[in-house]
Amino acid sequence: MGETNSYFTDGNYGESYPKESELSDKENGVPFLRGSNLRNGELIEDNANYITKEKHAELTSGHLVEDDIVLAVRGSLGALGYVKEENIDWNINSQLAVIRTDKSELSGKFLAQFLLSWRGQKELLSRNTGTALKQLPIKQLKDVPVPIVNLDEQKEISALFTSIDNLIAATQSRLSSLELLKKALLQDLFI
Repeated sequence: MGETNSYFTDGNYGESYPKESELSDKENGVPFLRGSNLRNGELIEDNANYITKEKHAELTSGHLVEDDIVLAVRGSLGALGYVKEENIDWNINSQLAVIRTDKSELSGKFLAQFLLSWRGQKELLSRNTGTALKQLPIKQLKDVPVPIVNLDEQKEISALFTSIDNLIAATQSRLSSLELLKKALLQDLFI
């Protein structure tokens, strides 16, 4: 990613980091994501923290835009999530960073698929620093070699993997339903 116009920022807000009094609830606040909110390439709101709208307005570098990639740079290294329409304008905490690609050269969805791959994870994790607390410095992210093809091919590749991800999710949902059915039948049969 070295020779790119992509934008990198993190949620390390220093003294502006939210205090207890600046936290909120789901109904009145803005999701303030941490590493545990990144799962299988998605942003998961379950167990998210929330900050007040006033604090969110102050912490502008962490505002999420559609097609961004949110990446854990402290703690859950290598975990990432792709920003979809429903995640727009959420915010990130100090464990996370945002990669915003230059849309004229690189699709965020394509980059997210690459970073989730075995090779992408290997490239990310090989750049961690620190001994007690592993970190992934943003300047190291810029050196991750990404195989860039033309934008049309990026869209096709992204669409293929998205359809596979959707098929996996549907299959997992069906499997969960069948497991519940089996459990209910076993309870009814062996009372």
